[in-house]
Amino acid sequence: MIYFLLIPLLYILIQIWQLGVLRRYQSNPKHVFEWSQLPAVSIWVACRNEEKNLAACLDALLRLDYPKEKIQILIGNDQSTDATRDIAMQYALDYPNITLIDVVDTDSGLKAKARVMAQLDAHASGDYYLITDADVRVKPNWIQGLLSNMTPEMGVCSGTTMVQSTGMDGWLQEIDWAYFMGLLNVISYSGVPATAVGNNMIIRREAYWQTGGYGKIHFSITEDYKLYSEVCAKGWKWNNIMNEDVLAFSEKTEGFGPLLHQRKRWLSGGKELPWYWWILFGIYGGFYFVIPTLLVYFWWEAQITALLYLGVVWGVKFVLQSMQIRKIYALVNEKAPRLERLIVYELYLFVLTTLTALFFILPIKTRWKSRSYKV
Repeated sequence: MIYFLLIPLLYILIQIWQLGVLRRYQSNPKHVFEWSQLPAVSIWVACRNEEKNLAACLDALLRLDYPKEKIQILIGNDQSTDATRDIAMQYALDYPNITLIDVVDTDSGLKAKARVMAQLDAHASGDYYLITDADVRVKPNWIQGLLSNMTPEMGVCSGTTMVQSTGMDGWLQEIDWAYFMGLLNVISYSGVPATAVGNNMIIRREAYWQTGGYGKIHFSITEDYKLYSEVCAKGWKWNNIMNEDVLAFSEKTEGFGPLLHQRKRWLSGGKELPWYWWILFGIYGGFYFVIPTLLVYFWWEAQITALLYLGVVWGVKFVLQSMQIRKIYALVNEKAPRLERLIVYELYLFVLTTLTALFFILPIKTRWKSRSYKV
């Protein structure tokens, strides 16, 4: 029983560490280009059945505060069955720096977004490749914000993405993404390799091709981490950035079922993550299984002291977590959620974490973009 009681304590210690790192977190630019010396960039946009989102994504890219003649936008249409291709084609006709590439089946073994990227890279002419998704909207300073961290030894950097959508599920996913982004940046800021965010990242051309590109990288359903790890393996430096310039907004995942499939995909791809990530996952997930179990047990045994201990632990956890979330919102210059939303999020996090863990072990395929994957 003592080991079960230690898990909540370990969780609290991790929360204290996270908050401490966030309080001293800084993301000052390290490599600022003169306007006349800004490098050419290629922006890759993967899309499949994104007729609702693609126009907003491209409009945001067209508003980028960057020399237009130095921006190449490549749209990879992954066999969409809706009006996505028609929308992309119209933009390609209207703007000379936008190119539409229709993704085709190959025998490379690649699937999903990795296959899209592998067919876009042959057309990329920029010195840096920036990757985003069709349901994401970037800010005008996005390119310069990412470039400012690309010191000569830097191979890959990742920005911050948050959900910005409507409804309760929209703001719950917004807080959840912000909280995860905070953890990602805390680990990176502490000097430990983490992972990239596949809808908000930049890769140096030289670093990308040293890996052989996506066509040579073994397929993973989490293609962002796979590329990130391959670049790091070649000796390049890495970074994760959290400020308002590199903040991008994603649409929410519609429906709780697709949300569980999304989390299963992330965890499945995360099998290749270093061991320390899985220790963190174990402690985080263990908290939400151990605390309710112990509460029921000690309530049945009428052990008031133990119940008070667990209640205090959960209360401290909520306070520390809320302080972290508010700090993350401050770092990206966004309005922090109100207290009542943080309380609802705590309940949401408990349900989502426990159901994700159970869903992960079920022997069913992962659904993603109307396709099934065995992972």
